[in-house]
Amino acid sequence: MDPSETAKTLKKVYFRQLIPAIILLALAFLFKYHFKLTNTTVVPGQTISIIVTTLAGIMGIALPVFYRSYFVYKIRNRKQILPDTFITFERVLSGTALLAPYFLIISVVMNMPETADILITLFAIYGGYYYYPSEKRVIFEMKIFRMKLSGKQDKPVWKKKA
Repeated sequence: MDPSETAKTLKKVYFRQLIPAIILLALAFLFKYHFKLTNTTVVPGQTISIIVTTLAGIMGIALPVFYRSYFVYKIRNRKQILPDTFITFERVLSGTALLAPYFLIISVVMNMPETADILITLFAIYGGYYYYPSEKRVIFEMKIFRMKLSGKQDKPVWKKKA
């Protein structure tokens, strides 16, 4: 399995999940602040803010960690895993982490307090950053899960000048 092709495939999936959230978030800010279509005097209760913030934290941080632990437990006795299994795992992992930006949209539309907005933003940034499928991360994951690598995966990071 070629890590660069796998990374390209996973990046397509990643951006298909992230771009709609970015567009919806931009529209929410546009409607709220530019067109002033939302009522900024009405704020949700503290319970609603806590629930939405907690769900964003679960989706951005906790659920991907638990899913990864479950996957490791599920494949613990295998010598090697299939490429389709790995790609499915990575898709689900990034899909759960990229649900946090959608909670940020909910937070903006509901006019939640700034503290909740900041926390949800941090959860969304963490989920988007940590689970970004770079080629280096894909190679690392493939080595962890004992997959056969093909292509040039051991590129030197630092080139020494002679």
